[in-house]
Amino acid sequence: MKTLISIRNFGIRTGLQITFYCKYKVIAKWPYFCILILALFFPNKSYSQIIQDVGGIATTVHSKANFKDLPPESSRSGNKFQLNTYDVWLPIPPVKIGRTSIFSNLNYRLMDFNYDNETIDDPNRIERIHEIKSVIIIRHPISRKWSILGIAMPTLATDFKKSLSFDDLILDGILAVSKKFGTASNLEIGFGVHALNSFGKTLITPGISIDYRSTNNKWLAQFYWPRLNVLYNVSPNTQVGLAGSIDWTRFNLKNYHGYSGKEVDYAQFSTIHGGLQVHQHLMGGVWLQVQGGMGLLNRYELFDSTQKTVNDFAISNMAYGKAALSYRIGRR
Repeated sequence: MKTLISIRNFGIRTGLQITFYCKYKVIAKWPYFCILILALFFPNKSYSQIIQDVGGIATTVHSKANFKDLPPESSRSGNKFQLNTYDVWLPIPPVKIGRTSIFSNLNYRLMDFNYDNETIDDPNRIERIHEIKSVIIIRHPISRKWSILGIAMPTLATDFKKSLSFDDLILDGILAVSKKFGTASNLEIGFGVHALNSFGKTLITPGISIDYRSTNNKWLAQFYWPRLNVLYNVSPNTQVGLAGSIDWTRFNLKNYHGYSGKEVDYAQFSTIHGGLQVHQHLMGGVWLQVQGGMGLLNRYELFDSTQKTVNDFAISNMAYGKAALSYRIGRR
C-alpha cells in the first residue's frame, strides 16, 4: 500500500492493478475480455490533462534478495527470496450528478515471495499478501480553474492464513482542492489533507500533486507523493521517460511471538522503485508499458499492537522489470 495519493482524476496509487498468474490457472482469454469491456464503457475520451490508464493488467518481477540484520536464531539466514507482484485494475463507469463527477475503480494485487528453501517453517516469514482496494473519487468544480476533490480508498490487506477481521481493513482518504494554471490550463496543482487509519491509529499528513503537460504535447509529468512519472513523446505512439515510487503494504499478522519473544501484530513491507520506462501504443486505447530499474532501501518491519517496532529487517537491493497492458483514457 502507498502513502499519499494523487489528487486528480483516476491515476490513484499507481493506478489499480492485477495480473493473471498462470500458477493460479487463470484463463488466458480474460485479459482480452477485460480490455473489450473497457473499450465499450470507456471510449478514448479525456477526463483530465494527464495520462489516465483506467484499467489493465501488470506483472513485476524482482531479482533475488536476502534479509539483513537477522538474529542468529533466524531460519531465514542465507535463504534468499524472489518477489513477484501481480496486478489487475478495473474501473467502474463514471457517474455525473449535476456538476459533480464520481469515479471509482477496483484493484487486486498479489505479492508473492518465493524462497530458495520453501521447507523452512518460520512464523516471521512473509509469503503471500493479497490487497483488495476500492478507490472512489468525487470531483466538484467550483470555478473554471478550481475544483474540490474527495477521495476514499478502503483497502483489505491480508495473507488469508486466518479469518478476516476489522484489523485487515485500512481506511485511506484525501480532501483537497486543485487549481489549473496557464492559458492552456496545462499545469494543475492540488493540495489538501491526507488521512490514514490502520490498527486503531490515524495518521494525518499534507498531500500535494502536480500534473504538467507541455503546450506542444511533447512532455508529460506528474508528481504526487510518493510517485514521480515523467514521459516524453518520441512519436504519437511511443513514449519514454522516468518512473519512481515509494511502495509499501501493511497487513495484519494475527498475533504471534517474534524472535525477541515480543508479540507481533502486523507487518509492513516497503521498497523504493526507480527506473526507466517505455510506453507503446498498440491499438485504440490499448498501450503496452515496459519498465526496468532497481528496488532500493527495502525493509520488512514487524510491529506490536501499539504500533511500536518489534523487528526491523533491511533487505538487499532488487533489480526489477515490469510489463503492463493498459487501457488509456486521455491525450497521448
